[in-house]
Amino acid sequence: FVFLLQLVSITMGWPEMKPPSPSSTVERTTSGEIVSIPAKMNYVTPETKIITSKRSLTGTDAPLTGVEWAPTECRIHNARDARMSLHRNGFELRHHELNNADIDIFDQDEVIEKYYPECEKLLAEALVAKDGDADEKAFTVRAFDHNVRSTQSDSREMKNSSGGTVQTPVAVVHGDYTKISAPRRIQDMTLPPKQNDVMRGRLGGEDASLLDQDEVAEAVEGKRRYALINVWRNIRRSEPIFQYPLACVDAASINSADLRTFQIHYSDRIGENYFFAKGRGQHHWFYFPQMTFDEAMLIKQWDSHGGIAKGYDTDEEGVSTFAIHSSLLDPTASADVKRESIEVRCCAIWDA
Repeated sequence: FVFLLQLVSITMGWPEMKPPSPSSTVERTTSGEIVSIPAKMNYVTPETKIITSKRSLTGTDAPLTGVEWAPTECRIHNARDARMSLHRNGFELRHHELNNADIDIFDQDEVIEKYYPECEKLLAEALVAKDGDADEKAFTVRAFDHNVRSTQSDSREMKNSSGGTVQTPVAVVHGDYTKISAPRRIQDMTLPPKQNDVMRGRLGGEDASLLDQDEVAEAVEGKRRYALINVWRNIRRSEPIFQYPLACVDAASINSADLRTFQIHYSDRIGENYFFAKGRGQHHWFYFPQMTFDEAMLIKQWDSHGGIAKGYDTDEEGVSTFAIHSSLLDPTASADVKRESIEVRCCAIWDA
């Protein structure tokens, strides 16, 4: 894995996806299949400490403070034959044909009513497959939020939205939760949904909550295991993703020394993500080329049984805490090619 580091002065804005250097090459097999591609990934500098921003009710972020970007050229490997697993590596690909293939992904009501249940079932099946003799009833799996992304976000609108907008692909190396925000997020789901929560008004009463308070308490106390996992899908039915694919880092190559906290100030709370500094180690990047509508990538955002979640420097005993990820500019396709996707956030709780 070859890395070329270029430091950029402190900026208040979000970085753009940039192409790799002209001398970089795409690795292919003798039959022409992609082995790996070069891509420039937006890390932060090791000197960066805490990054902050404000987020509106529509999901729009204000400029950032405290950040210094370090675009880094990385080698992104084809994961289709790599046998990546959610349990060990933090992400995996599954064939997943929808029962409701006519869902309007840009309609919030349809996504919650028709697509959320399919994501919950898919994730429960994946967890059952790992645990062997368990059945789906042993797992509490609830979808609780989603983002729709499009390279045409300015011309796309959400229908029946509670405040969310169509967003652009994210060009920052990041993880969606931290050791603070992960347990806090599942605890929030034991309360009635707040103003901009997509589940508001959908749970059967003003005081109803998505998750059981006692079950969550056991999970946070370590008596049960919990995980936050995204279901990521290409939503263009007629064509695969050629440009701006999502790439993930093998969790086994992550070190906690490279974590940098990104604080997001909402109107009623402070959320946290992780950005990542280009540190001493080498992250092993992977992607699934040309994902289709009938495929879903499961991406772990936090697992209470991962080594980093337990306070170790790395994930011990082969259990991943999370898969850091980012979109990228693929040098094998034109930058003008469109990408549209949806990620549904799910929470799972089960016996360790």
